[in-house]
Amino acid sequence: MKHQKARKIALTTALGIGLAAGVSFYPLMRHLINEKTQDFDKIEITIGKERYSKQKFYENLKYKEGAWRLQKNDGTFVNIDSLADFRMKDKFNHEILLKQKLTDRVDTVYARYANGHQTNYLSDIVYGMGAQDSLGYLPAFGRYDYGRINVRYFKADNEELQKVVDVFNDKYNCTHRHEYQHYLNALAGIGRAGQSYEVKFIECCLDEVSANIAQLLEQRKNYLENGKDESYITSRFRFYREALANGLVAPEKEEISSKEAAFIANGVFDNWMKDKFKLYVHNNFSRTRHILSKTNYNGVLPDSLRHRQLMEKCFNINGVDFYPYIAKREDEVRQKIPQDKLRSFLLLKKEKYKQMGYIEKLENQRITQGQDRYDKDMLKNAFLARARRALNLGRR
Repeated sequence: MKHQKARKIALTTALGIGLAAGVSFYPLMRHLINEKTQDFDKIEITIGKERYSKQKFYENLKYKEGAWRLQKNDGTFVNIDSLADFRMKDKFNHEILLKQKLTDRVDTVYARYANGHQTNYLSDIVYGMGAQDSLGYLPAFGRYDYGRINVRYFKADNEELQKVVDVFNDKYNCTHRHEYQHYLNALAGIGRAGQSYEVKFIECCLDEVSANIAQLLEQRKNYLENGKDESYITSRFRFYREALANGLVAPEKEEISSKEAAFIANGVFDNWMKDKFKLYVHNNFSRTRHILSKTNYNGVLPDSLRHRQLMEKCFNINGVDFYPYIAKREDEVRQKIPQDKLRSFLLLKKEKYKQMGYIEKLENQRITQGQDRYDKDMLKNAFLARARRALNLGRR
């Protein structure tokens, strides 16, 4: 900011010299400044519960302690750079999540045959859900929700039925590992703003793909630890169980080769897109809208670097980088977003644009034009406001 301070001194000196030069220069200076500050009394800026004209805002603006700060009516200073940066509020909210202690909860669901004896149909099984069941509906086996993981344990009223419903339990399904990946992705920033509606929707879909990969890796681990018992690979990952049977994959240890990593990534992606995408469209649309609901227009602009960095974290699972394979498939998700959802995203973005205040517009300038241009304009407007006051042109 040394250059800015030097420029401020030079501009102030120039004004002083100009005013001292005589009456003939005064009308010209008055005209030029008035021309460049026509909106200084028209634009209103809201800071908390206080409102300032653009004139008063820049009169009271100072570069103090490495940031642009407004001296408020009570004499205290507020950091304009923080107010004008959606990332500050987003970071604050994310830090609250990071401080949350992860808790686990297991809900018991009781299972019995409807007619009292064994049949070959799963539809004949009746599930008794307790009043305190945290998930509230079937067939969900688990859920991660803001610092808490819920999984279900299915308990049958007889040994034979227990063997049937055991496939739903964490021992085989690896529900906890699936939900724990959602927790890790939340820590990585899956629920943060700073991304377009369309890309955030894609990220929500890939959050599910990531959790499914983690779940399969856990089942693969259990398969190896239990003498390569294929019952530990559930029908959810039938493609992998069939690959084992056909010798297409032959894991001998927990370490995963790049060839198997590619097979797992593509297989899970294909399965999720085929079986789950349509089921998750509404939820991921609502989730996208919720994540971006509390940010401003600048928080819904696309950021390809931010997206890539987030996905690299979400798909680094058990020390294996699955993202190079998933990155090649992302456009398949984009192409399947329903047109009505895309139209809704566009309308939501337009609405945020209409709601932009002056502070948000300052932030947008910094994002789109850079910090240097932002600083120069802040300095210029602060000088013009003071010059305007000196020339008795502005209202305080």
